[in-house]
Amino acid sequence: MDIGLSIATSALTATQQGVSVYANDLVNSNTPAFSATAPIFAGLPAALQPNAALAANVKGASFQASIGQGVYLASEEPMSQSPVVVTGIPTDVAISGSGYFAVKTAAGVGYTRDGQFTVDASGNLVTQQGQPVLSTTGQPITVPLKDTQSVQIDAMGNVRAAGAQVAQIGIATFTNPQGLVAAGQNTFVAGPNSGAPTLGAAASGAALTPGAILGSSTDLSQTLVSMEDLSRSFALDAHAAQNASQMLAWAAQIA
Repeated sequence: MDIGLSIATSALTATQQGVSVYANDLVNSNTPAFSATAPIFAGLPAALQPNAALAANVKGASFQASIGQGVYLASEEPMSQSPVVVTGIPTDVAISGSGYFAVKTAAGVGYTRDGQFTVDASGNLVTQQGQPVLSTTGQPITVPLKDTQSVQIDAMGNVRAAGAQVAQIGIATFTNPQGLVAAGQNTFVAGPNSGAPTLGAAASGAALTPGAILGSSTDLSQTLVSMEDLSRSFALDAHAAQNASQMLAWAAQIA
């Protein structure tokens, strides 16, 4: 493929992926504990181009041209900390700083920052998706059925029913939280780059706020502006690709 067309095509692909990142932020603008991200772009490694004059030892041909190969979506940068939203609901708890709630999923242990908990018909403390919340010992938290209407969670993650402590919510921490892998339903799983989880009580790095949840960190106005900027870039990239394609067509006609 012609280098000009290749570079323009890579920019089109990267820009489209960037728009998808911002679109996902917008879709989740009302999702509790959603962490918005912004696309980070990087240039593909430059490559030396063939130099026939240099290969033929032509006098003055002393170097090969090094040309960039295009651009790609390198990563997604987390935005600001999600805001704490007071709900007044005794089974809600917001987590700030580092740390995740450990929950039981069909695929194993998952991790979430969404503390919008409820007590199900079996007395289990669960997420909005019905996933059991795990204690500091890694076990599901269950309260007596007769006390399900009196459940409260304090700032240390202690779960009390009718005034008696039932369990303490487990907080998982990772050496590299950015390495967690999204598993859907506002839940993550440990990945090869996250490090193994450490499960325990809320530590100094994780503050719990009873009667509250985390909101979404999506900044609607900034996200819309960023999407508009990328949309303009996409139009320019498309024009560049069209021009490169046209030049190839002309070159083919001349040849």
